[in-house]
Amino acid sequence: MKRKVKVKGWKKVAVTGALTATLGLGFWASKAFYEVKEVIDGDTFITKEDRYVRLDRSVDAPEIDSCLGKEAKEELEKLVLNKKVFIKTSYVDDHRRMISSVYTINGNVGAAMLEKGLAVYVPKGEENKRILLEASRKAREVKIGVYSSVCTQSVNPKNSKCNIKGNVRQYGNHYSHPGCSSYGETLVQLHLGDKWFCTEREAKMAGFIKGGDCR
Repeated sequence: MKRKVKVKGWKKVAVTGALTATLGLGFWASKAFYEVKEVIDGDTFITKEDRYVRLDRSVDAPEIDSCLGKEAKEELEKLVLNKKVFIKTSYVDDHRRMISSVYTINGNVGAAMLEKGLAVYVPKGEENKRILLEASRKAREVKIGVYSSVCTQSVNPKNSKCNIKGNVRQYGNHYSHPGCSSYGETLVQLHLGDKWFCTEREAKMAGFIKGGDCR
């Protein structure tokens, strides 16, 4: 449902001028306007109209209890909370969230989260692909946010003896130890739910199975 921006006089001129200068008149004509009243996590918020909105489906922020999950939420709050946002909805998912490209007068919100390293790019469609890929590339290159050693690790910074790597993936949860051929290349990405274990038994009890390249 579209709503008109209720501002008067010079304020209306300022808002309209800023939006037009940012992305052009034709761009904003197809977007719906909302105000954000609450941020749930790093990629989902609620509007004052009680609409649940999730950023582009290719933008995935850490879960709130995962590595940098709280920081991702705080960053999204800075970007959209109590502010005007403009959205272009692709579809409504099974959780009744509007999967949308979200914009402020400063540009694409999903791209801003990716550039800070507080979300990852997951190729799931063509919407804004170029701008999202570029934002993600910048974060990976400088290793900030989830790409820093805070969340992405090749060795356990807290306890070098607990060196079993547990990876959570769509195809299953697997663990690897120093005897596995790909161990050195395997990363523990805490923002994706990966874990460090001290023993194989501990990994197995947590539901992980030994990788196929392990002896």
